[in-house]
Amino acid sequence: MSNAKLSYELVENALMDADAITDPSEAHGTLCGMICVSGKITPENWLSHILGDYDAQDLNIKSAISLLADVHNEALKDLTEQNYELDILIHDDDTPLDIRIDDLGHWCQGFLYGLSLSGLKDIKKLPQDASEVLQDMIDISKAGYNSEDDENENEEAFAEIFEYIRIGAYVVYNTLNVDTPSTTSTITFH
Repeated sequence: MSNAKLSYELVENALMDADAITDPSEAHGTLCGMICVSGKITPENWLSHILGDYDAQDLNIKSAISLLADVHNEALKDLTEQNYELDILIHDDDTPLDIRIDDLGHWCQGFLYGLSLSGLKDIKKLPQDASEVLQDMIDISKAGYNSEDDENENEEAFAEIFEYIRIGAYVVYNTLNVDTPSTTSTITFH
């Protein structure tokens, strides 16, 4: 994400401290998918899906929840305000490409999971552009890395796919929220 405070590593450490059942990419994808269907999701609902049963009084959990509140608020703002600044939470560009490809696959899995959790059951009933984006996310979630290809071509292809998925999240949000005004409020986790 664009905010250094919300780096992959920082979120990963918080999730590990809280014994989360998911990684940062999948957690962020789940959040974005849930927002696309439900708009302002219940924070506790999202937390239960990424932390499992948790004790909100545990110090490690409290620290994780504080950081996850920032992740939640940023994603909610980016999607609902239509600022097109949504940054998919993956490792930074200095990380080997195969890891970033895995991260993007996990984000897509999380996004699809979030859509399903929030009630979207049949992507084929959506308009063609949104349905195609989601079908592509299904395919990307299964993608792998071919080290035999040219590294520069792989980086360029990854950048294009990353941007396609990033904008695709807005396509899905706009499809599912045609009549929703774009207003945002900050939600605090307790």
